Amino acid sequence: MAITAFYGHDGSPINWDGIPVYGKGFHPYAQDIMAAHAKNYKADILISLMDAWVVQTGLLKSYSDKWYPWFPIDHEPLPEPIRKAIAVSPKPITMSRFGERMAKNAGIDSYYVPHGVETETFKPMDRNEAREGMYFPKDVFIVGMVAANKGVPPRKAFFQQIKAFAELNKKHKDTVLYIHTIHGKDGGYETVNLWEYAEHCGLEVGRDVLFADQYHYMLGYPDPQMNMLYNAFDVKMLVSMGEGFGIPIIEAQAAGTPVIVGDWTAMSELCLSGWKVSKKDAEPFWTPLGANQFIPHVGAIADKLEQAYKNKGNLTMRQKARELAMEYDADTVTQKYWKPALDDIASKLPNEKAVQVAGLQEVTQ
Repeated sequence: MAITAFYGHDGSPINWDGIPVYGKGFHPYAQDIMAAHAKNYKADILISLMDAWVVQTGLLKSYSDKWYPWFPIDHEPLPEPIRKAIAVSPKPITMSRFGERMAKNAGIDSYYVPHGVETETFKPMDRNEAREGMYFPKDVFIVGMVAANKGVPPRKAFFQQIKAFAELNKKHKDTVLYIHTIHGKDGGYETVNLWEYAEHCGLEVGRDVLFADQYHYMLGYPDPQMNMLYNAFDVKMLVSMGEGFGIPIIEAQAAGTPVIVGDWTAMSELCLSGWKVSKKDAEPFWTPLGANQFIPHVGAIADKLEQAYKNKGNLTMRQKARELAMEYDADTVTQKYWKPALDDIASKLPNEKAVQVAGLQEVTQ
């Protein structure tokens, strides 16, 4: 396969571990050059890994009937802009059972291929060793968030989760919230000031709330360090307004850390060991895409945090998280889901030839 990197690489193609990586053109999502790259590579099909509604299908040109979007659905029902885009595909690829269901409800048949994680990288390790490596205190209950600070209001529901943690911290002073994101204190495009809000909630940044090192966050923490981070958590919290998948949810559980998520969109099926905030404890939020996401109630999140606090050190939950996360092992996903999907696509090509793929995705390594 070849990749068009619409983020992380511009200019002439480079070789990345034997894979040609093309750069983007002038359009921020490489829409002006994606079809030309696919033609240059002589690709049989074009797979996009991005929101389907941003794809300008009119620019697919000769690949309009060879486009297989692998895309998230984080709304309910399926937003019309997504439905219109994927309607030109022979058969799109959804990355969650929730997304598969939303597409089916809209009359669109899809393949199901979830994201996978490297379970030999994200795996349990000694928690004290992990905390020592991350310079975290060892004698506290650590709630961790790994979520992008992007959008106003933030899709990751930072305000509700920080407020819920503040309620936990009032009762249990041996608690710390670590947020792996841009804190927003110094501004930033489409970010909110989480530092300011944490202080507004009566939390002290540097003691009650810790943020990722901002410089190293921008460079990117290497995977082994992310595994150390997940292992340092007592619980991983991500009660978003909506998730198309939520890779950190699986990464954390592969490392043996239980999670707190919302019982809506893709999060429902990814909570393998932990707690789910009920959908009845959230308010529908109609977004500009013309469908619902959900704003969680602070009290409901605080209740799940209290349950997690009472179960700190629960080895059964940590073992269950690891065991069930193995279903999302990257090699397992490749064999169980990707291979059958690609074989089926290949069977519909002339002479049933092996598929040569031009992937369109974000490459940040």
